[in-house]
Amino acid sequence: MKNNTGNSPQWDAATEAIRTAQKILVVSHVSPDGDAIGSSLGLANALQQMGKDVTVANDDGVPPFLRWLPGAEDIVTEVTSGEFDLMISTDSSDEIRTGKVGAYGRAHSAKVINLDHHPTNTFFGDIYLVVPTTVSATEIVFDWWQHAGIEIHREIAIPLLTGLVTDTNGFRVSAVTARTLQIAQALMQYGASLTEVTARTLHTMTYDEFILWKQILPTA
Repeated sequence: MKNNTGNSPQWDAATEAIRTAQKILVVSHVSPDGDAIGSSLGLANALQQMGKDVTVANDDGVPPFLRWLPGAEDIVTEVTSGEFDLMISTDSSDEIRTGKVGAYGRAHSAKVINLDHHPTNTFFGDIYLVVPTTVSATEIVFDWWQHAGIEIHREIAIPLLTGLVTDTNGFRVSAVTARTLQIAQALMQYGASLTEVTARTLHTMTYDEFILWKQILPTA
């Protein structure tokens, strides 16, 4: 399955950064949605599998409908001490969206990776995994792990599929491509259940509520 990483030096630099870092901070945007939480946990669960010391944070915590995700209980809302070898910002188009935890992380991390799918991304940080042609940040995380040769297990696949499902309203938006569905299929093969993810996320809101939510959070 062809991915979007190509041979860009940025992907190699990002992979080298996680291999050499030990203390890593993963940050998503304020008022996090399924893609923000899903990509955060898809990153963190894989990094912990590699033996890294990982802190996952956002200013507002985990929405109730996402608290079942593996690793969600470890997400914190404050980071006020410590130094990090690396910060990974996911699903945030600019520095302001990363909130207070992001501001602390940028000031106390040796290097920052900016991972995002929004065309409005300001390219903050040191390494950029910004792919506006993807439908979600979780799709980029999947590409990165494939590029880096990192094994994807069930605890990684579930949050990644959650990000795909929630940011596309169950694959019902025009930005969905054949490759998006291929990634979803791969994540299901890694152990994620599309039925469970859909039931626990999309079925908690009506379609009209979903549209309103996307209008309230236009950069979600």
